[in-house]
Amino acid sequence: MKWSEVRSKYSDCWVLIEALEAHSENGERVIDKISVLNYFETSQAALKEYEVEHKKNPDKELYVYHTQNEDLKVKERVWMGVRRK
Repeated sequence: MKWSEVRSKYSDCWVLIEALEAHSENGERVIDKISVLNYFETSQAALKEYEVEHKKNPDKELYVYHTQNEDLKVKERVWMGVRRK
């Protein structure tokens, strides 16, 4: 699914998405193919489910985003540190 399709189907809500196909370009993640895992009225609910899903599947590329945004823009962050479980 493309971001424009997600915006049409899930208008004015928060979505928990998985990037199925993505690449890096100029310090941003360009997400070419998306799977919507769930949608929410509040960001708090979306982030809570994000946390649960991320713990179950830490290798998946998950994002919480609001469909009012015309473009799906994700800046890359460099992680410098030790990750604890």
